[in-house]
Amino acid sequence: FFSMYPSFSYNPSNSAMEEFYRLCNTHHWRREAPEREAARRAFNKALVLQFNHNFGTDVEDLHSWQVLAGLIGMDPIPDKLGECRRRVKASHVNLVDLIDAFAAGEQASQFPSEMALSVYTKDTGKFFPRHDIHAGDLLKSLLRNILYPSQNRGNR
Repeated sequence: FFSMYPSFSYNPSNSAMEEFYRLCNTHHWRREAPEREAARRAFNKALVLQFNHNFGTDVEDLHSWQVLAGLIGMDPIPDKLGECRRRVKASHVNLVDLIDAFAAGEQASQFPSEMALSVYTKDTGKFFPRHDIHAGDLLKSLLRNILYPSQNRGNR
């Protein structure tokens, strides 16, 4: 995505979202500017495609779930599909952070509830596109209700 803007010096050690906002500031795009909205659509597509590339799209692929489990710090990582999928789906992690963690070889932070994840996402602006034609079933199964989170879902 960032290569579409040759005058922008992308810093891969920063979060992809931080770099997107820096790109917007560098180009002086206001929030409602058509250029910014077009860039955001392209960035959203890039996020989804990067997720698919990193983790796959198949909800029946044990390896995909195990990679996700490792990135959120599960230890030991379950060796059965049902258990691994259930435990990963029960976690609350920002998907932009998950992509960044994969690229950095680090773990992504977990949140105790959908509400806590929502607060973090709104504070940081790290929103993952909710509706994208390129999203696979694996990604769709991990999406949370960030704008209107459940008060009860996932309290640990």
